[in-house]
Amino acid sequence: MNDLVWGIKNGDSDQVKEAILTKGINVNQKFDGRPLLVFAADYGHADILEFLLSRGASIDEKDKHGITALLAAIWEGHTACVKLLLEKGASRTGTTPDGTSYFDAAEKDEIKALLK
Repeated sequence: MNDLVWGIKNGDSDQVKEAILTKGINVNQKFDGRPLLVFAADYGHADILEFLLSRGASIDEKDKHGITALLAAIWEGHTACVKLLLEKGASRTGTTPDGTSYFDAAEKDEIKALLK
């Protein structure tokens, strides 16, 4: 597995920053059909989300399954990530691959409140 993706999954922000800043990796590059932002949201690392967004990551980019970073954070119940992505301009009107609204896909009340 790519060291950068491993760093994102494990919340190693120093490793992620080093890979992006010193190796010139494009923050919008996809690994196994998934944007880096989706990995960070999926694993609940708001600090890494913030860094990737500050470097120009495309906030509403979908992975090979049609999942955005916001949807990954919603499904995994990462409230802080949902809040950050919405504050940074993620579209709250998206749908899951089967057409369910983001609001209806959310299980946690605090996430539903953020999506209103």
